Amino acid sequence: MKLRFSTLLVISAVSGIAMAEEQSATTAPASPAATEAAAGAEVMTPKVLVAVNGQPVTDADVLAFNALQGNKQPLNTEQGQVQVMNQLINTALVAQVGTANKLQDNPQVAAAIKMATMQVLAEVQMNNFLASQPVTDEEIKSAYDEKFGPDKLTEFKARHILVKDEQQAKDLIKALDEGKDFAELAKENSMDPSKAQGGDLGWIGRGQVVASFGDAMAQQEKGKHSKVPVQTQFGWHIILVEDSRPQEPPKMEDVKSQFYSLIQQQRLSAYIGDLRKAAKIEVAGVAEEGAAAPAAEDNK
Repeated sequence: MKLRFSTLLVISAVSGIAMAEEQSATTAPASPAATEAAAGAEVMTPKVLVAVNGQPVTDADVLAFNALQGNKQPLNTEQGQVQVMNQLINTALVAQVGTANKLQDNPQVAAAIKMATMQVLAEVQMNNFLASQPVTDEEIKSAYDEKFGPDKLTEFKARHILVKDEQQAKDLIKALDEGKDFAELAKENSMDPSKAQGGDLGWIGRGQVVASFGDAMAQQEKGKHSKVPVQTQFGWHIILVEDSRPQEPPKMEDVKSQFYSLIQQQRLSAYIGDLRKAAKIEVAGVAEEGAAAPAAEDNK
């Protein structure tokens, strides 16, 4: 059965679905279901389009269903509307059979429905939260300046030797002070894959390496090796800076969307962190006094 309904053209335009592909590149990533349902958009009064065995299907159902399918069909075309509606009717018919067979009483099915509901509610709430705290151009510029400031825009042609033990690193520094060749010592002693190239890392910036390594590299005199071993989570490093050169920063417009998303991610992480701090999270089977909730993860 094929249905024709021009009203969805208007509905999709009002909801913003028809314009989804023209959204600014600075829009923060979110799941399709949450994006389409976000309360930041104008709230629409659902309109019944068709009934399937007496079960009403509204325009809001169509929008949500298409969103859950990843917006595969454009609702601003008649063909897209018909395809989505037919898919939804087919899904409704099969779901009605499942309901008649009481699949909703299966604990695993009930849990899946519960988690799906929770996920949609959480994502819409996160979208609402972000909409209430829009990212400003000033914040983006500040983040840009922080990342691409003059002290961050130097590239270094560097070598390093990585060893497990601090004393071994000190012994190697002594050998270098006595005139031993850096590349040969790297080939003989380094744990890093760069040992095959004599510890050569090529041209790298501070932002490409861990902070302690980057700081030491930036402070190292050109043509000289570090006199004190540099510790990172990988072990102990001896660094040789062979050369340096200024690095051109990317244009603000080219990376603006990245900073927009980063700032939104930071907002969400802080928001969820505050919710966890205020929550009472009890681990089943563990005495409340000594209970510890699972560690929070970054919202990615």
